[in-house]
Amino acid sequence: MKNILTRAIQFACGALMVTVTGVVFLQVISRYVFHHPFDWPEELARYLFVWVALLGAALALSRGAHFSIDALVKRFSPRLQTGIALTVHLCLSIFLFLVAASGFQLAMKVKEQPSAAMQISMTFPYLSIPISFALMFLFTLADLSRLVKRRGLDR
Repeated sequence: MKNILTRAIQFACGALMVTVTGVVFLQVISRYVFHHPFDWPEELARYLFVWVALLGAALALSRGAHFSIDALVKRFSPRLQTGIALTVHLCLSIFLFLVAASGFQLAMKVKEQPSAAMQISMTFPYLSIPISFALMFLFTLADLSRLVKRRGLDR
């Protein structure tokens, strides 16, 4: 399941980056070639970039690529290291769940608010928060499950 989600996020990030590049190129062409810039490309590129950044954060979490300092933890016994990892993953899971739930509430609150240039509901840009954090929550739960199973085998 994790591999399917990871591949879907990779594809989405790639497609979004291609779209951002195309939209920015269109804005440059409209401004400097036609001397009549469009109103919407800058706004669309900004929203798409936010989506890419947050989905990329979920992708990095799935790969264990986020920055961490483990010099102190490495000095402890393997059993204590596992206990610390369980605690960190549990705290992170709670945080990610709370941000996803709050982000969803926020996205629903702004559904009547139109964006400045494109006049789309602001729900679409704001949905990047709960969706990305929900994905991070799922990845963290998968890691937490793996840690619990490993700890059970260590006993």
